[in-house]
Amino acid sequence: MPSRSSSVLAALVMLALVAGIARPAAADANPAKVFAGKIITSDKRFPTKAKSGSAFVAAIRKQTKTQFMEDKANQSWHVYFAAFFRKPLADIEVVVKLYDLNQPGTAPFASFEQYVSERGQTSLLADFTLERKLVGVNRNVQMVLEVGGRQVATGKFKILGEAERYSGKVDFSADDTDEE
Repeated sequence: MPSRSSSVLAALVMLALVAGIARPAAADANPAKVFAGKIITSDKRFPTKAKSGSAFVAAIRKQTKTQFMEDKANQSWHVYFAAFFRKPLADIEVVVKLYDLNQPGTAPFASFEQYVSERGQTSLLADFTLERKLVGVNRNVQMVLEVGGRQVATGKFKILGEAERYSGKVDFSADDTDEE
């Protein structure tokens, strides 16, 4: 039978653990594990280093943006992204595919390659520009990264802009009619 002092000591240890006093030091957050399999988007370049893994995770979360307004002067959207992979990459070529979620089941409306500097990387920081004349406006986009045909990361964002307005009026010139 346990003694009274060992029971009191066990109770104090349990109380300390519950209160957080004797808690083991929290491990520094690993961004590759926190964001594994995800693509994070922003309208600004992502940081490439921070004081700690936790600080890096906080900076990424703070900078995350999922809605992008059109740059009216250039009629385009500039998107920065950070992709984090569940496993180190076995290849240096990554294929980026963009799907329109407003039209499910269709082929990607854009696709391009990105290259990492070496095999075994667990993340990719890059950017791209979408032009209005090629992709249109007001789309919900799913971004998929593939390596060797295998999906390694996904994310979603929206591209927003003012749709073209048509008056409904049609003017026919003399050249457009058969009148002579």
